[in-house]
Amino acid sequence: MKHRSSQVWIGIICIILGFMISYQFKYTKSPRYKYSSRQFENLVKEAEDLKKQRDELQKKLNETQARIEEIEKSVTSSSKIASQLKEEIDSLRFLSGLTDLEGPGIEITITPINDIANKQASQVYYKDIIDIVNELNSAGAEAISINDERYVGRTQIRQAGLSIKINDSKFNPGQPFVIKAIGDPSILEGAFKMPDSVIELLRKLGGFDIKIVRSENIKILKYNKLLEYKYVKRK
Repeated sequence: MKHRSSQVWIGIICIILGFMISYQFKYTKSPRYKYSSRQFENLVKEAEDLKKQRDELQKKLNETQARIEEIEKSVTSSSKIASQLKEEIDSLRFLSGLTDLEGPGIEITITPINDIANKQASQVYYKDIIDIVNELNSAGAEAISINDERYVGRTQIRQAGLSIKINDSKFNPGQPFVIKAIGDPSILEGAFKMPDSVIELLRKLGGFDIKIVRSENIKILKYNKLLEYKYVKRK
């Protein structure tokens, strides 16, 4: 009887062990992580949020790229406008005599000669300078200077006491005057070979050493006085 009871217990223990082995085997074969429906919903929602963030970042990236292209076009356009303005300003400065220039032309030097034979001290008159400037302008001079004073539209050449005044600078009429002009050297020089030119008249008058030299590199300085406008207005 006792032996039979032991066999029953052994049988029960074997059934329990079989069940446990079967359960362990089943657990081993199942996926390592098993999500609940709630966890799965959270994962789906998280994936959707990430997708939205990605789309928004892509949208911002496109907007930023478009803005960069717009700025680049604007900078290029501004550079062109600035370049055009600079060219216009340079042109105005050139026409106003506010830049140093160089080019082919002639250099006229008039030196009064004062020796014992002269009864009266030789000197250059301001009207002689004006006549020479007019001759040069008629011959197509593009730039003129007298003793390095740039001749511009507002230049005054006049007598000021015992001096000749040019652009508010005073010069001794008994000292040499150097007049430079840029233009066609042969035409500029030819203008003073006419019998009635001011240079020929001064030569006939005597008392001057006059030289005219052609050059391919005449240098003329810019107008160095302050230009002030008190009354003119733009329309």
